[in-house]
Amino acid sequence: MLCRVSDGLMLSESMDSQEQNIEQYRNQAKAIFNKLTRVSEKAVTYDTDKFYFAYLIENDVCYLTFCDKSYPKKLAFHFLEELFKEFDAVYGPEVPLAKRPYPFVQFESFIVKTKKLYQDTRSKRNLSDVASELKDVHRIMTKNIKDIVGRGEKLNDVTVKSELLLSESAKYEKQAVALSSKLFFKKYAPVLLMLALFLIVIYIRYYYW
Repeated sequence: MLCRVSDGLMLSESMDSQEQNIEQYRNQAKAIFNKLTRVSEKAVTYDTDKFYFAYLIENDVCYLTFCDKSYPKKLAFHFLEELFKEFDAVYGPEVPLAKRPYPFVQFESFIVKTKKLYQDTRSKRNLSDVASELKDVHRIMTKNIKDIVGRGEKLNDVTVKSELLLSESAKYEKQAVALSSKLFFKKYAPVLLMLALFLIVIYIRYYYW
Protein backbone atom coordinates (compact mmCIF):
# COMPACT_ATOMS: atom_id res chain seq x y z
CA MET A 1 0.00 0.00 0.00
CA LEU A 2 1.28 3.46 -0.92
CA CYS A 3 0.18 6.56 0.94
CA ARG A 4 1.07 10.26 0.85
CA VAL A 5 2.43 11.05 4.30
CA SER A 6 1.46 14.73 4.49
CA ASP A 7 -2.30 14.10 4.34
CA GLY A 8 -2.84 10.32 4.27
CA LEU A 9 -4.06 10.19 0.65
CA MET A 10 -3.97 6.62 -0.66
CA LEU A 11 -1.93 6.46 -3.86
CA SER A 12 -1.88 2.80 -4.93
CA GLU A 13 -2.10 -0.73 -3.54
CA SER A 14 -2.04 -4.42 -4.30
CA MET A 15 -3.75 -6.67 -1.77
CA ASP A 16 -3.85 -10.45 -1.49
CA SER A 17 -7.35 -11.58 -0.52
CA GLN A 18 -6.41 -15.12 0.57
CA GLU A 19 -5.95 -14.15 4.22
CA GLN A 20 -9.28 -14.52 6.05
CA ASN A 21 -8.73 -11.49 8.27
CA ILE A 22 -7.51 -9.25 5.45
CA GLU A 23 -9.94 -6.46 6.36
CA GLN A 24 -8.64 -6.43 9.94
CA TYR A 25 -5.06 -6.02 8.74
CA ARG A 26 -6.16 -3.47 6.17
CA ASN A 27 -7.62 -1.37 8.99
CA GLN A 28 -4.40 -1.77 10.97
CA ALA A 29 -2.43 -0.52 7.95
CA LYS A 30 -4.69 2.53 7.76
CA ALA A 31 -4.14 3.10 11.49
CA ILE A 32 -0.40 3.19 10.81
CA PHE A 33 -0.90 5.65 7.97
CA ASN A 34 -3.06 7.89 10.17
CA LYS A 35 -0.22 8.19 12.68
CA LEU A 36 2.42 9.24 10.16
CA THR A 37 3.80 12.78 10.05
CA ARG A 38 6.64 14.46 8.21
CA VAL A 39 8.93 13.67 11.17
CA SER A 40 8.00 9.99 11.50
CA GLU A 41 10.77 7.38 11.50
CA LYS A 42 11.90 6.50 8.01
CA ALA A 43 11.85 2.70 8.39
CA VAL A 44 9.65 0.83 10.87
CA THR A 45 8.25 -2.65 11.40
CA TYR A 46 5.05 -3.31 13.36
CA ASP A 47 4.54 -6.80 14.75
CA THR A 48 1.04 -8.32 14.79
CA ASP A 49 -0.07 -11.81 15.82
CA LYS A 50 1.52 -13.88 13.03
CA PHE A 51 2.50 -11.16 10.57
CA TYR A 52 4.35 -7.88 10.53
CA PHE A 53 4.05 -4.60 8.69
CA ALA A 54 7.15 -2.93 7.27
CA TYR A 55 7.16 0.56 5.88
CA LEU A 56 9.64 2.89 4.24
CA ILE A 57 9.14 6.65 3.88
CA GLU A 58 10.74 8.50 0.97
CA ASN A 59 9.82 11.89 -0.53
CA ASP A 60 6.51 12.20 1.35
CA VAL A 61 5.38 8.71 0.30
CA CYS A 62 5.01 5.75 2.65
CA TYR A 63 5.56 2.31 1.08
CA LEU A 64 4.02 -0.35 3.31
CA THR A 65 4.08 -4.14 2.97
CA PHE A 66 2.53 -6.95 5.00
CA CYS A 67 4.58 -10.12 5.58
CA ASP A 68 4.54 -13.41 7.40
CA LYS A 69 6.73 -13.26 10.53
CA SER A 70 9.09 -15.84 9.03
CA TYR A 71 9.82 -13.61 6.04
CA PRO A 72 13.25 -11.88 6.31
CA LYS A 73 12.85 -8.21 7.19
CA LYS A 74 15.87 -7.23 5.12
CA LEU A 75 14.17 -8.72 2.09
CA ALA A 76 10.95 -6.86 2.88
CA PHE A 77 12.83 -3.56 2.91
CA HIS A 78 14.66 -4.39 -0.31
CA PHE A 79 11.22 -4.95 -1.84
CA LEU A 80 10.03 -1.57 -0.56
CA GLU A 81 13.17 0.08 -1.90
CA GLU A 82 12.48 -1.30 -5.38
CA LEU A 83 8.93 0.05 -5.22
CA PHE A 84 10.24 3.45 -4.15
CA LYS A 85 12.82 3.70 -6.93
CA GLU A 86 10.32 2.81 -9.65
CA PHE A 87 7.42 4.86 -8.29
CA ASP A 88 9.54 7.92 -7.57
CA ALA A 89 11.12 7.81 -11.03
CA VAL A 90 7.81 7.46 -12.87
CA TYR A 91 5.27 9.27 -10.70
CA GLY A 92 7.30 11.28 -8.17
CA PRO A 93 6.58 14.77 -9.62
CA GLU A 94 2.84 13.97 -9.78
CA VAL A 95 2.48 13.01 -6.10
CA PRO A 96 2.09 16.58 -4.73
CA LEU A 97 -0.54 17.32 -7.40
CA ALA A 98 -2.77 14.30 -6.65
CA LYS A 99 -6.25 15.28 -5.42
CA ARG A 100 -8.30 12.07 -5.41
CA PRO A 101 -7.58 8.67 -3.78
CA TYR A 102 -5.71 6.02 -5.78
CA PRO A 103 -4.57 8.21 -8.68
CA PHE A 104 -1.78 5.73 -9.52
CA VAL A 105 -3.69 2.45 -9.72
CA GLN A 106 -1.63 1.51 -12.76
CA PHE A 107 1.39 1.09 -10.45
CA GLU A 108 -0.23 -2.10 -9.11
CA SER A 109 1.11 -4.04 -12.09
CA PHE A 110 4.67 -3.21 -11.05
CA ILE A 111 3.89 -4.14 -7.43
CA VAL A 112 2.53 -7.53 -8.51
CA LYS A 113 5.47 -8.20 -10.82
CA THR A 114 8.04 -7.24 -8.18
CA LYS A 115 6.23 -9.17 -5.45
CA LYS A 116 6.57 -12.37 -7.47
CA LEU A 117 10.34 -11.89 -7.54
CA TYR A 118 10.43 -11.67 -3.75
CA GLN A 119 8.08 -14.50 -2.86
CA ASP A 120 10.72 -17.24 -2.98
CA THR A 121 13.17 -16.38 -0.22
CA ARG A 122 15.49 -19.20 -1.31
CA SER A 123 16.10 -17.90 -4.80
CA LYS A 124 19.69 -16.94 -5.56
CA ARG A 125 18.71 -13.32 -6.01
CA ASN A 126 16.91 -13.07 -2.68
CA LEU A 127 19.51 -15.02 -0.73
CA SER A 128 22.07 -12.51 -1.95
CA ASP A 129 19.84 -9.63 -0.80
CA VAL A 130 19.37 -11.14 2.65
CA ALA A 131 23.11 -11.59 3.05
CA SER A 132 23.89 -8.04 2.01
CA GLU A 133 23.50 -4.91 4.09
CA LEU A 134 20.67 -2.49 3.43
CA LYS A 135 21.92 0.38 1.33
CA ASP A 136 19.70 3.21 2.53
CA VAL A 137 18.10 2.02 5.76
CA HIS A 138 20.50 2.33 8.66
CA ARG A 139 18.06 1.90 11.49
CA ILE A 140 14.78 -0.01 11.53
CA MET A 141 12.43 0.70 14.40
CA THR A 142 10.36 -2.24 15.64
CA LYS A 143 7.02 -1.62 17.34
CA ASN A 144 3.80 -3.47 18.11
CA ILE A 145 0.57 -2.85 16.24
CA LYS A 146 -1.24 -2.76 19.60
CA ASP A 147 0.53 0.53 20.32
CA ILE A 148 -1.16 2.03 17.27
CA VAL A 149 -4.60 0.45 17.60
CA GLY A 150 -4.79 0.98 21.37
CA ARG A 151 -3.65 4.55 21.06
CA GLY A 152 -6.22 5.13 18.36
CA GLU A 153 -8.99 3.88 20.64
CA LYS A 154 -7.75 6.09 23.45
CA LEU A 155 -7.59 9.07 21.13
CA ASN A 156 -11.17 8.38 20.06
CA ASP A 157 -12.22 8.28 23.72
CA VAL A 158 -10.45 11.57 24.36
CA THR A 159 -12.12 13.11 21.32
CA VAL A 160 -15.57 12.01 22.48
CA LYS A 161 -14.93 13.27 26.00
CA SER A 162 -13.63 16.58 24.67
CA GLU A 163 -16.73 17.03 22.55
CA LEU A 164 -18.95 16.27 25.54
CA LEU A 165 -16.98 18.71 27.66
CA LEU A 166 -17.33 21.44 25.04
CA SER A 167 -21.05 20.73 24.78
CA GLU A 168 -21.46 20.92 28.55
CA SER A 169 -19.37 24.09 28.70
CA ALA A 170 -21.56 25.74 26.06
CA LYS A 171 -24.68 24.72 27.96
CA TYR A 172 -23.35 26.09 31.25
CA GLU A 173 -22.26 29.29 29.51
CA LYS A 174 -25.81 29.83 28.22
CA GLN A 175 -27.20 29.13 31.67
CA ALA A 176 -24.74 31.61 33.20
CA VAL A 177 -25.75 34.32 30.72
CA ALA A 178 -29.44 33.69 31.42
CA LEU A 179 -28.85 33.77 35.19
CA SER A 180 -26.81 36.95 34.91
CA SER A 181 -29.58 38.63 32.90
CA LYS A 182 -32.18 37.50 35.41
CA LEU A 183 -30.17 38.89 38.35
CA PHE A 184 -29.59 42.15 36.50
CA PHE A 185 -33.31 42.76 35.88
CA LYS A 186 -34.20 41.66 39.39
CA LYS A 187 -31.70 44.09 40.90
CA TYR A 188 -32.40 47.08 38.67
CA ALA A 189 -36.10 46.53 37.85
CA PRO A 190 -37.34 49.17 40.39
CA VAL A 191 -34.87 51.73 39.07
CA LEU A 192 -35.80 50.99 35.46
CA LEU A 193 -39.51 51.19 36.33
CA MET A 194 -39.06 54.58 38.03
CA LEU A 195 -37.02 55.83 35.08
CA ALA A 196 -39.71 54.68 32.66
CA LEU A 197 -42.44 56.44 34.67
CA PHE A 198 -40.33 59.59 34.84
CA LEU A 199 -39.87 59.59 31.07
CA ILE A 200 -43.59 59.07 30.53
CA VAL A 201 -44.42 62.02 32.81
CA ILE A 202 -41.91 64.22 30.99
CA TYR A 203 -43.35 63.17 27.65
CA ILE A 204 -46.92 63.93 28.69
CA ARG A 205 -46.04 67.32 30.20
CA TYR A 206 -44.01 68.33 27.17
CA TYR A 207 -46.61 67.42 24.53
CA TYR A 208 -49.97 67.96 26.32
CA TRP A 209 -49.41 70.76 28.87
